[in-house]
Amino acid sequence: MERLATTLFFLLLAAASGRACNAPFQEVGDSCYYIETELKVGWSEARAFCQSMGGYELGDLAVFPSCDAFTVFTGYLAFNAPADSAFWVGAHTEFIVNNWRWVDGTVLSTGVPFFAYREGDDNEQDCAAMDSSSFFQLADFACEEQKPFVCQVPKHGHGRDTREAVRPVTLDCPADSVQVGEFCYWFSDTMKTWDEAEDHCRNNFSDNQGELFSPASCEEFTKMAHHLEVAERDKSHWVGAADATGDQEWYWVSGDPVPGGAPYWATNEPDDHYNSNYCGFMSSYRRFFLADERCTSSHYFICKLHTV
Repeated sequence: MERLATTLFFLLLAAASGRACNAPFQEVGDSCYYIETELKVGWSEARAFCQSMGGYELGDLAVFPSCDAFTVFTGYLAFNAPADSAFWVGAHTEFIVNNWRWVDGTVLSTGVPFFAYREGDDNEQDCAAMDSSSFFQLADFACEEQKPFVCQVPKHGHGRDTREAVRPVTLDCPADSVQVGEFCYWFSDTMKTWDEAEDHCRNNFSDNQGELFSPASCEEFTKMAHHLEVAERDKSHWVGAADATGDQEWYWVSGDPVPGGAPYWATNEPDDHYNSNYCGFMSSYRRFFLADERCTSSHYFICKLHTV
């Protein structure tokens, strides 16, 4: 109670400051977050604490409406949270196995980009925390476990995000290619080395500016991972990620750097286990997060067609 009273004092003290976020909340991306590191409580107690902080019924455990918002906050935690920690956030199953939702009611998909593992197999683990052991991606825990937590309120002048989803556009994809999200892709039915796969994409789809799949955003990567889980469930695929120098400097073939950690890489990847693992693939064994392997290995692959 004393800690809550102190927190409310800071909120009132800063109310007229004009800042986007009142203390003790910190601005991270498009929202305001408070990371409680000392108090450890169960999930329901953590939610009640957050709701008492926000005022106007806007305070709650943190939710992340997009891959981008989640990625920004995982990066923030990586630099500001204690090691070996896991923080309750506003994700739970509503006590129905595999029916994960955020506390604002929106559906929470397992796998890329939020969950590091297959969740929901244990029906007594109904609440989720951001776990440092997996790049602060979500892991499920029993709701009674005592953990620190993350609270969230909107920035001043911003309510909860109520933007309507963008209507999908239907593309006229070339023969044998498939639309996933906003692009057309071609999925191989034979396996090649990474170099052979990249040559195939560029040479066979030159009219479409083809190249190995290099996502322009984590949203694009997420849509591809979800497609693979349904349509290509048992096949790992080369993508356009490579470490050409062997110095753990990863780039997409488009020229953009591949960010480390969430939401792209599987836990403990890239591991460079053989000291020659310079190419990236979406692993069917890792819920289609990225892993690295020798470029001379053979995998199926995905060509991204930039024009149709």
